[in-house]
Amino acid sequence: MSNSYKYIEHTSDIAAEIQGDSLEELFSAGANAWLNSAVEEIKFEADDSTEIELSGSTKEELLVIFLNELNYLLVKQKWLCLSVQSIKIFDDEDGCELSAELRGLVFSNAINLKHEIKSVTYHQIEIIKQNGVYSTQVEFDI
Repeated sequence: MSNSYKYIEHTSDIAAEIQGDSLEELFSAGANAWLNSAVEEIKFEADDSTEIELSGSTKEELLVIFLNELNYLLVKQKWLCLSVQSIKIFDDEDGCELSAELRGLVFSNAINLKHEIKSVTYHQIEIIKQNGVYSTQVEFDI
């Protein structure tokens, strides 16, 4: 299965169901859903990379923090994440940590935004594992 996402009907925001065979694949699917929600057409090659380290008290909180970090990089740092090259997630009773290498490029006027995402929300986010597959719903506030 690897990772996947599909958009679902929502009254005012963008919502997507994401899935992955691991937490890392689930988070990568979320990154893909975010990218395809934010950018009109992905026709550019990554020419830069950055590393991030994040933590949260739960997997759900970490996912929201991760996707909001991608959005922050675009909106405030003018850097567009095109792919997650490597991602490691550590989950134990003390909380969750993530480290990842992101590939992307400096935002330019040649890139057309589809939607200005204000935030990734906690609404209806619950990561479940069923039959070896992780899944949840994410909502992008536009």
